[in-house]
Amino acid sequence: MLARWVLIPLIGAFIGWLTNVIAIRMLFRPRRPVKILFWTLQGLIPKRQAEIAANIAGVVDKDLLPWQEVLEQLHTPALEDRLTTMVVEVARRRLLERLPSFIPPGLKEAAGRSIEETLRREMPSAIRELLAEIGRAPGVFSLGGVVAAKFNKLNLQQVEEIVVEVAGRELRYIEWLGGLLGFLIGLIQALLAGW
Repeated sequence: MLARWVLIPLIGAFIGWLTNVIAIRMLFRPRRPVKILFWTLQGLIPKRQAEIAANIAGVVDKDLLPWQEVLEQLHTPALEDRLTTMVVEVARRRLLERLPSFIPPGLKEAAGRSIEETLRREMPSAIRELLAEIGRAPGVFSLGGVVAAKFNKLNLQQVEEIVVEVAGRELRYIEWLGGLLGFLIGLIQALLAGW
């Protein structure tokens, strides 16, 4: 009698735990298709890595980092100032390098100042126009596409390590929950067997 109340729930707990452990491992393994009689067995992630990457790309582009929002975040006064300064420095240096040596240094300096003033005045509106143009051209650039390409380049071991790193604790909870549910079902079986 005591064996029924202890053994059946323990066997149920073990079966529940083991079933969940196997199910979690089968997310990643086998990495290559294995033919067993009429079935081909392969882990979910290895089998659908490209599809998962495409779905991640869609989520990134649509929900997480829509290109329009990225452009809005890029359009800041600090970035505008930095870009303007870079363009002014490059333009001024190139001008001074390319003007013939017979042009007096004072005239070169005046030309450099004139270009600098023009660029400082015109660059902010040019940056706004550029960002607006990029925003009007959907599909020109996809952050999700970059993420999908990176995901597809990962080998399956790396994918598994990333998933385990991110969700390792939750995966262990799922394993132990299987054991708990198996134990409870074993108790119910022992109760029903006693009737």
